[in-house]
Amino acid sequence: MTGVKRLLGTIADPSQNNQTTTIFGEQIVTIQHASLLESFQYHINTKTIMTTVTNGGTVTQSDSMAVLSSSTATNGSARIETKKRLRYRPGNEGYATFTTLFENGGVAGATQFAGIFDNTDGYFLGFNGTDFCVGRRKDSVNYLTTDVNQDFLAKYDPTKLNIFVIKYAWLGTTPITFYWIDNSGKWIQIKRLDIANTLTAPSISNPQLPMAVEVIKTSGASDIVIKTGSWNCGTSQENSGIGNSDFSWRASATGVTTESVLVNFRNRTTFQGVTNKVRITLLYMSGSSDGIKPASIKVYKNLAIGGTPSWSSRDSNSIMEIDTAGTVTPNINALEFSLELGKTDSKAIELFKLDIHIDPTETLTITGESANASDLVFFLRWHEQF
Repeated sequence: MTGVKRLLGTIADPSQNNQTTTIFGEQIVTIQHASLLESFQYHINTKTIMTTVTNGGTVTQSDSMAVLSSSTATNGSARIETKKRLRYRPGNEGYATFTTLFENGGVAGATQFAGIFDNTDGYFLGFNGTDFCVGRRKDSVNYLTTDVNQDFLAKYDPTKLNIFVIKYAWLGTTPITFYWIDNSGKWIQIKRLDIANTLTAPSISNPQLPMAVEVIKTSGASDIVIKTGSWNCGTSQENSGIGNSDFSWRASATGVTTESVLVNFRNRTTFQGVTNKVRITLLYMSGSSDGIKPASIKVYKNLAIGGTPSWSSRDSNSIMEIDTAGTVTPNINALEFSLELGKTDSKAIELFKLDIHIDPTETLTITGESANASDLVFFLRWHEQF
């Protein structure tokens, strides 16, 4: 399936051709492909969601919503975000659709933001003190504007659950547009940030972004509450694999009995001196055994790695680090899957069907064990979603 479809048509005046048509007058229509989907009917899913709180802040679930509370502390905060980031592809639109309720409205001495952003980059809307604003964040600096559609401000009640959309295409300087749906179901444009031909550098430094909601206080005694019901973020092109960098690794061990490490993998924190925001997706794995008893090759995610690990890069183009010296204590709760092998056997599995990923700082540990000494060989292939 392709992410772009064409609707055939004609244009009477060829001079009317633009970026929404081909040179032959065919209209280009894109399809939205969701990449991040979250809702909160049951709980805060810690497998897909991260929460960060300080000084009494909390993130809980109630009434099918995630509830962020700053606490009454003057410096309380709460943040909720997806572990997965929306992968931007050049020349394609990114979007974030979400619901938000600001229970206190705007509050002096606090910022309340929702959108597609992390601590250093992104696009968002909400309140800066008592003022509603939209903005972008670049290298941890917020660029805000309160110059928004007055019709929106006249109708908008922040203490009710509302639907918003943020659309952008980056390429460094494309416009960022913010929308709200009113009581009649009509989409109202809140603001369009027209930044083309105005900047000397991209509007944000890295477009790999999570969906997030946050409240941060700097003063005051109010317990500021934000509620959010569901999120849908995606792009105008499906993840076809274009732009991926593929790598592989082979490990082996002889005379394996007690479960022990064959190899540890880690998605590095920084790459080329820049904070790494790239996700690794596992593609293919195979294993073989040669011995007198059956053997197992097990794959764990995020086990504590002890001993004296010695990490080295796969190569200068890869974000994967590799270690064979570190030790682990196996934990069934961290087990992703295992290859159960006969005495002399080999098996392979297409891992992309299991949707296993390694985000920055996360690890993958491969262990082997056998009832009697076995020789084991392991092979892994993955791609890095730059």
